[in-house]
Amino acid sequence: MAYSDENKPKYQLLENWIRTKVMDGTFTRGEKIPSENILAEQFKISRQTVRLAISHLEKKGILISRRGSGTFVSEAAHDMSIGYISTNITDYIFPSIASGIESVLTANGYSLTLGVTRNQVELEHQQLIALLNKNVDGIIIEGNRSALPNPNLDLYRKLDEKGIPYIFINGFYEALNPPYVVGNDRGGGRIAVDCLYNLGHRRIGGIFKADDRQGHERYAGFLEGFAKNNLQVHDDEVIWYTQPDLEHMFLRNEEPRIVRRLQKCTAVVCYNDQVAIKLIQTLLRCGIRIPEDKSIIGFDNSPISELSPVRITSLTHPGEKLGDEAARRLLTRIETGVWPASLVMDLNLIEKDSTGPAGSSDLML
Repeated sequence: MAYSDENKPKYQLLENWIRTKVMDGTFTRGEKIPSENILAEQFKISRQTVRLAISHLEKKGILISRRGSGTFVSEAAHDMSIGYISTNITDYIFPSIASGIESVLTANGYSLTLGVTRNQVELEHQQLIALLNKNVDGIIIEGNRSALPNPNLDLYRKLDEKGIPYIFINGFYEALNPPYVVGNDRGGGRIAVDCLYNLGHRRIGGIFKADDRQGHERYAGFLEGFAKNNLQVHDDEVIWYTQPDLEHMFLRNEEPRIVRRLQKCTAVVCYNDQVAIKLIQTLLRCGIRIPEDKSIIGFDNSPISELSPVRITSLTHPGEKLGDEAARRLLTRIETGVWPASLVMDLNLIEKDSTGPAGSSDLML
């Protein structure tokens, strides 16, 4: 059988076995499948369980029953396919998430259709149209600039109308109230501030992404950490950026501005490791030592956190496990019609070389 998960109901195991046989061409369009009696005997299940599996596949347009003749593969049957809309396949998080998604889908007889938005709403529009026309079984979506109002909500409603389920990862559009699997970004922000406070830091800055939900959640946790430890927030020491800004904010001619805004901080929490490594490179060029003068914390504990001039203390990202969980929840919805609860996955702090005890006084430049 395609499914190895013996915790699944027996009708689902048979249903997915039949779908896999249709997908790999063992059962071709228009071909008669084995009878209820044969299937019941082969899989050691009751005929009622067989009928339930066939009924589900009829509703999905995979099989068609003809009274007195048997059950046949529908001429309109389509390959089992799941869409995955990612914001950026060059992002360091993408490979692990995609690996988790693909391993679950492959094991269960589904193919993967990949689309990329590059954080552009017009490309998201194109990808959604393509998947609507392809009539995929479901979609896994990484929210595109998810903190902003999204102009493609009408396309998501068309997915609802067509009965194509979708689940969000990393971020989601609140207006849709969709199912999702995300990391506990808010909790991560709290953990980062707690770590720095325990190291003696009292003046902590931050760099956060303004146009996605993760950035807002990480900042919210950052503020909760400040409140818990009775720290004062200084607006000038919290830097916000949007996706198009990232390539420009760390240019050499911008370095004095970044350093000036963070000059009184002994530590900085960064939106992710990409920002953390850029900040570390900037500070080192300006003669500021890490962590002796400033401690830096990032998010994602990515491979680049190890390649930084100073290894970055960072919050983990669920990565492959997040992709795995999203795919399993989507397939459960496809198979049973019921969504499992959304999932917020814990993040852990991995302490490396970019954090250390606060100095005796603030760094003044």
